[in-house]
Parts: sequence; C-alpha cells; structure tokens
Amino acid sequence: MKKQYKKYKIHDGVTLQVISYTDEMMVAKLWFVGKDARGTHHHINQEIDTVLSGKFEAVNGDEKVILTTGESVHIYNDNPHSLECLTPTGEIIACWTPARKDIIEKYTEEE
Repeated sequence: MKKQYKKYKIHDGVTLQVISYTDEMMVAKLWFVGKDARGTHHHINQEIDTVLSGKFEAVNGDEKVILTTGESVHIYNDNPHSLECLTPTGEIIACWTPARKDIIEKYTEEE
C-alpha cells in the first residue's frame, strides 16, 4: 500500500522525507540548503547515497570523494562517514539496510 510521509527539517540545512521502508531496507530523500554537513557519524546499517542534484563531498572512512548528479557512495556498516553539500542546494536519495530504526521512530508520520 502506498504511503506518503511528512518532510522533516532535521536542522537548518537538511530536510528529510522517508520514501518507503521495511525491516530489511529503507529509502529516504534529503534536501540540502547551503554548505551544510550531516556530520561524521556511524551506524550499524550499510548505506548508499545517490546524488540527484548538486555537488557533495563524501567522507567514507579514510576515503574522500566528490560526487555529482547520478553518482553514488556505498558506506559499510559501522564505517565513520559524512556528506557535505558543496553547492547552494542539493538532493540525495539515501538507502539503508537494515532500515534505520532511529529514523523510523522519529520521522515516519503520514501526511
């Protein structure tokens, strides 16, 4: 069944909207405004971030890479990582496996 989840302003420069999830996987869209970073963090989930628009610097453990439209980065579980928008605006699709329970608990109210 199709569900539409609300958009949430995570902080000044990042808005998140869950697209869909199961216990095994999750997909969300993130909008960035300004040179905002999600901060270095890690979690038990594997993650793939794909750039829809804009230019981003992805730090994935010891690796640093610039990503533009259509490019992706794969982050293994428990690997320290961050993503910074280098353009005035940008959009990504993020996928996690297993699903991010912390995000589900806070950001999945239906519209």
